[in-house]
Amino acid sequence: MPKPLFTRLAAICAVGLFCVLFGCVYALSQKDTILLVMSLLLGVCCIIRFLLLYQAVKAENYRVLEGICVKREKSPLTRNQQVLFRTSDGKEYRFSLEKHTRLLAGHSYRLYFKKENRLEEKAGDLLHTPALIGYEELTEVSAEE
Repeated sequence: MPKPLFTRLAAICAVGLFCVLFGCVYALSQKDTILLVMSLLLGVCCIIRFLLLYQAVKAENYRVLEGICVKREKSPLTRNQQVLFRTSDGKEYRFSLEKHTRLLAGHSYRLYFKKENRLEEKAGDLLHTPALIGYEELTEVSAEE
């Protein structure tokens, strides 16, 4: 299992567990049934999200793009940024990703996307918000002797 996907699964578990524990303890101490029900529903949603992502990772139902981030442009009034990404075979992809995705121009990355046919069919075209699952920066390790 790739490290970024494992990290994402662990984060979903941690958030769900924290919300359920904190929400249930506080709701029981204050005798607040609405908060108790909402905390339990949030926990169920986190479990469902975890299971769906785990199933996709286990079945390797994701695409991997490896290459260099050529350009990154932040849109001033939106929550998105435009990313130009070039793979090693020379194909260029343009993505519209959320601003919190920290890709730096000139750095090599491995991107993990949910499997979509559009990703291969429209290489070079602008893909609006592809389902990015995770990413990792690739660093070249030099052999020291």
